[in-house]
Amino acid sequence: MAKRLVTLEIDTNVIRLMETRGEKVTKWASLALEPTMLEEGEVVSDPVALSTAIKQLMASSGIEEKEVIASVRGLYSVNRILTVPNPTGRAPTSQAVLDAAEKVMPLARDRLYLSWKTIATGEGVQQVLAVGIPRDVLDTELQALKMAGIHPHMLELKSMALARAVNREQALILNIEPSNFDIIMIVNGIPEVIRTTAWQQDELTLEDKAEHLGLSLELTVGFYNTNHPETPLDPATPLLITGQMSGELTLIEKLEARLGYPINLLTPPLDCPSHLPVSQYAVNIGLTMKAMPTAKAQGQNGYSPPNINLLPQTYQPWKPSSKQIYFFCGIIAAIALLFPLYQLASGAMAETADLKAKYTAINNELQLRQIEIKNREPLQKAIKEYNTILSMGGGFTDDLMAINSEAHKVGIQVQSINHEGKTITITCQADSPVTFDDYLTGLEETGRFTIPIPPPEGYPYTTGGIIKLEPKPSQ
Repeated sequence: MAKRLVTLEIDTNVIRLMETRGEKVTKWASLALEPTMLEEGEVVSDPVALSTAIKQLMASSGIEEKEVIASVRGLYSVNRILTVPNPTGRAPTSQAVLDAAEKVMPLARDRLYLSWKTIATGEGVQQVLAVGIPRDVLDTELQALKMAGIHPHMLELKSMALARAVNREQALILNIEPSNFDIIMIVNGIPEVIRTTAWQQDELTLEDKAEHLGLSLELTVGFYNTNHPETPLDPATPLLITGQMSGELTLIEKLEARLGYPINLLTPPLDCPSHLPVSQYAVNIGLTMKAMPTAKAQGQNGYSPPNINLLPQTYQPWKPSSKQIYFFCGIIAAIALLFPLYQLASGAMAETADLKAKYTAINNELQLRQIEIKNREPLQKAIKEYNTILSMGGGFTDDLMAINSEAHKVGIQVQSINHEGKTITITCQADSPVTFDDYLTGLEETGRFTIPIPPPEGYPYTTGGIIKLEPKPSQ
């Protein structure tokens, strides 16, 4: 029987499922997310609600599967083509890639899951395509899948799946969804530029939508041409439009009139039923091609982006390596050879029973002492915290007065303040993002603290959360 594959796309406003057998699409289904699961254009970080929606879609469509290939939304993700020094000519080390990524990627390493793939090798260097996904975004999606009983064995960035579905050497992809859109520029078979943008398109007229999308595409191409003056993008590069809003023909007509690029239809190398809305299931098609053998995935054109599995190592099931298997077999063989010696040793072990009894008594006494030491730890911790507060002097009280004073000025509610050594943690809530931003500015202008660190979730629509401060050394 042909191999069965199930792919899952989770977007901000819809979930899409697709089943294929071999190279033929057999089933597909989608489910719009409930309005309660949306907050300012983004899915609320609620894995319980998301897992419920996934299970509902699988049950209603009959596409039920534990092992799936899933996509990850591109909003807040970063990707870069890195040049990594490699004098040995072998694959670059993880540390070398991490050092190169840290210089050009805007987010801290400890807030990203970083994956990469070598795409070109030169003399003493290698070019690596690196993709960074915020840990909170990926953890939320994987937690929801786990609660739904699903174990993804492959994860791919949504934009990379679209490039795989388009299967062109040179192409522009405009993926339009109701709450966000993606622009992907493929050059020599490699996604050179990937950009995901959130938008509030409900408030725009049809002409405004076309103008906004057209201008964003032109700015992206202009950015690429500025950085590649010797090889600018060919004006004859085909433009492929995908996503839920690709079915709005009037919008597509206005885009075609607005842009100078020829619009091509998506023709993936899969056997798709005539009534399948191919452009809306382009991500699922790309995910399916990811799991195919290289020759089939590349199709007639022979172009396919680097195959990067974004599933973090901590989420991958453990599989023994060949060395580990040989090692375990060696242990079993050694046990079989040593069994006769074990029988001889059993007599000697009986003579040590008295020593074991003495050891047990000593060990019990040691455990009692350990329990006593452990009971003293809370007292020692409280003494340490008390000494920390004493060492702060008057600065402790002044910090509290500054925090509460700025909160009173802008009308923000401070729910808790916690001093932990040199760090101050504030939990607060404002009535609007503007008020929250004014509070951060006010804290900075007091001159007592370093720049406040707001929570990243929902930026730039944050109205509250945890703020971390550190008093300046002079304080």
